[in-house]
Formats: sequence, structure tokens, C-alpha cells
Amino acid sequence: MPLIRKLNIAAKLLIWTGMLTAVFFATTAYLLHQVQRDAEVSNRIATVNHDIDSAIQRMLERLYSIQDNIRRYRIMGNEEAVTFIIEDLTRFGEILNETLEKHPGYTEEWEELNREFEITLDPDKSGNDRLSPDLTILEWTNILEQSLLDNQADMEIDLTALHNDGQRAADIGLYGLIACLTLGIGGSLTLAFLLNRSLGEVRRGIRELGTGAPPRDVRVLSGDELGELALAFNAMAARLRREEAMRSDFVAMLSHEIRTPLTSIREAVDLIGSGAFGEVNEKQQHFLSIAEKETVRLSELLSRLMTVSRMDSEELQLSPEQVDASALVASTLERLQPAAEAKRITLHYRQAPTPLPLTCDPGHIQQVLLNLIGNAIKFSPDGTTVEASVSADETAVTFCVHDNGPGIPEEEHDRIFHKYYREPGVRESVDGAGLGLSIAKRIVDGHNGRLWIESTPDHGSTFCFSLPANNAMR
Repeated sequence: MPLIRKLNIAAKLLIWTGMLTAVFFATTAYLLHQVQRDAEVSNRIATVNHDIDSAIQRMLERLYSIQDNIRRYRIMGNEEAVTFIIEDLTRFGEILNETLEKHPGYTEEWEELNREFEITLDPDKSGNDRLSPDLTILEWTNILEQSLLDNQADMEIDLTALHNDGQRAADIGLYGLIACLTLGIGGSLTLAFLLNRSLGEVRRGIRELGTGAPPRDVRVLSGDELGELALAFNAMAARLRREEAMRSDFVAMLSHEIRTPLTSIREAVDLIGSGAFGEVNEKQQHFLSIAEKETVRLSELLSRLMTVSRMDSEELQLSPEQVDASALVASTLERLQPAAEAKRITLHYRQAPTPLPLTCDPGHIQQVLLNLIGNAIKFSPDGTTVEASVSADETAVTFCVHDNGPGIPEEEHDRIFHKYYREPGVRESVDGAGLGLSIAKRIVDGHNGRLWIESTPDHGSTFCFSLPANNAMR
């Protein structure tokens, strides 16, 4: 197995196909050789044994006819029988010569048939002598009958061998087919398993990276191209981790360094606006008000950056306690009421008649609600309505915020929870750093909950998150 892991994909496929081809050609070569042998045996049976058998049968028929005609002549003295004897002997000689020309191997065995002979025809014999066979014809008959038996025995041996060879060829063909199927299917499954296992590791790493999770190394399970891909992915993951650490350090440093001069700017603007350095006219007050709003916006952005940096650098610290989920939503809406009034947006919330008990970190969950409802106000057109709701069952408490904003395409639903990501349709029209939803998801995950979105373009968005009613937080 270690050697296989070091081979590339092409080498693995070459070895597999080579083994499959070797078994196939070995089986085919054996079967072809066996077919050729069987053809030779069949040809010998058809052209030699069968021809000899037929020739012997015809010669025996002539000899039996000669014996019968000899008996006829002895008993009846019929001269016509002599004519038949001569014709049969002549035809016998012709068949014998033809057979020896085609099968000279019988020359020695049938030597007695080629010697000179004489047949004595005596019609004066009496009694049993008239029925006794001619000795010469009897000897020839015995020779040919023995040859016939030997030839039939040879044919039986050849046919038996032919049958056995055919059975053996069928078995070898079956075993070869089973071996080819085993190598084909087994090899395919093994290669598919090895390739899918390596590819699955890379696929898992890419899937985790796509969800916004910190990049993790994947296992390198082979030395082929997929193993090289896994090594390249690990190198990329290591680089992303370094860059993420550098970015977090930079954000933390920048947020800390900017906070002090920003505080000084806010205090200076407040002093000037209060008239500590002289009377401020209406135009000056307008620009001071703009400066104060921008410093507040910068402070909020720095707070979010610090929150993200703190969450990245350490585990989320939660202080769970039992609270009323309905009251938590009401207090959040109260805090965001001024922002909603500035855009003439109506915050709609129908508070539950009875408390909805929930075990959570109230500060962090209120941060989630502030982010979701704040985004709803930010992205909703002036004069519309933002709706908030909370419901509970035996297992979970679910919070939902619905707005009348531009909506979010389905392909963007997973990406909007990544840090610093902003949906392309609002990047130029609405301010933000793409941190609110990332912070919210981290807090909800820390409570063993789930955060999701239901939205289609031009029909607004609904953000919901559910928390276990009896929560055992991480």
C-alpha cells in the first residue's frame, strides 16, 4: 500500500489496465491454443479415423459377400457365383489400394492383404465342408476386424480427450472471466475509493473554507496528483492563516491607536460646540454636528473591529443567565428608536403576553439583535416598516427581523455571514464594513444556535436565529 500511495494516477491506471489485459490475453491465448488442438483432433477423427472406418467397413462387406458366394458355389455349383467372387475381389483390391495410398501407415499392418493368394472352389465337397469359410478370406476378415476395433478405440480415446479438453477450456474461460470481472470491478472500486478519499479531503477543506471557517490543513493520503493538490491546499491554508493573523493584529493595533486621537477629536468638537471658546453661529454648529456624527460612526466601527479581533484571538466568553426573550427584544427596539425615527421607519413589535424564558448571555444576544435590527433600519427605504418577532416552543426560542429592503439573491445567502463581505448590490450605496452579521453568527454559534436568512430580490429580507430553550453553551 505505501508503494501504491507514491504512484501517480496514470501509473495506477496503467498497472490496473495491465493486470486486466494480462489476464484477458492469457485466457484468450489458452482458449485459442485449445481450440487449435481440438480442431486438429477433430480433423484427424474426420479425415483419418472416419475414413479408415468407412474403408474397412466396405472391404469387410466385400469379404462377407465373397464368403457367401463361395458357399453358394459349393452348394449349388452356380457359375454366376464365381463371377460375383471375382468382382468382389477386384473391388476389394481397389478399395485396399486407395486406402493405403491415403493412409500408408497401414501398409505393414495390412501386409497379409497384399500377398498373392488363391481360392479353391470345389463344388464336390459334401456335408459341413460346404459351409466352412475360406481360410484366406477368414484371415483377411480377422485382420480387418481387428483394425476396425483398433481404429474405433483410437476414435474413442480422441473423443474422450476432446471432451475433457473442451470441459477444461470452459473452466479456464469461466475462471478467466471471473478474474477479469474481479479485477475490473474490484480495481475500479479500489481506484475510485483511493481517488475519492484523497479528493474528499480536498473537497472537505474547500467546503469548510467556503463557510468562512478558519482554514485547516487536510490529510495528504497519496503521492499522486491529488496528493500534490492536498499539499498545495495546505500551503494555501497556512498562508491564509498567516494573513488572517496579520490582518487581525493590524486591525487590533489600528483600532487601539486610532481610539485615543478620535476621543480627543470628539472632546474638542464637544468643547467648541458648547461655546467654551466663544459663540458658535448656526453654520458653524451645522458643521460641528456633522463632525460629531462622523466621530460617532468611527467609534462604532472601531468597536466592531475590536469585537471581531477579540473573538478571533480568544474563545468567546459567555455569562449565561435566565432572561425574558420578549423583554430583550423590546429593550433593543427602544435603543434603536431614534435611528428609526431619523428615517421615518416604523418599528413594529407585538410583545408576547407572557414572559418567554431563555438561558443566554443577554449582553451578547442583545448585540445580535442590535446588529440585525440596525441592518434592517439601514437597508430599508424611508417611510417603511421593520418588524421584529419572537416565538418559543418546547425546544427553542426563535427571533426574527423582517425589513423591506432590496433583498439578497440566494447565491449570496451564505457569503453575507463572512467577515468583511458585503453584498455587491449595496456596496456603493450603504456604508458599512461587513462585520455585523459575522459577529452575530459567531455569538449565535457560541450559544449552540442557528442563524439564517430568508430573502429574495425586491421582496425584503428576514433574518432569524434560534437558541435552545435549555442552553448548554460552549
